[in-house]
Amino acid sequence: MDGLTTIERAFTLAETGSCRTVADIRSQLKKEQRDSVDAHLAGSVIQRQLKERLTAKLAS
Repeated sequence: MDGLTTIERAFTLAETGSCRTVADIRSQLKKEQRDSVDAHLAGSVIQRQLKERLTAKLAS
């Protein structure tokens, strides 16, 4: 793998624009066989932070 944690990779996906939704990020992380994807992305704060990054990328 790339040495990133599941959370770090989620933010990378959000910031690069390769995913459009948190569900897309979750699916991609599972395809990459990342650890405990559902547990890592379950919290409201992490979801809000990812949505903010996705929105910012789509707006640019």
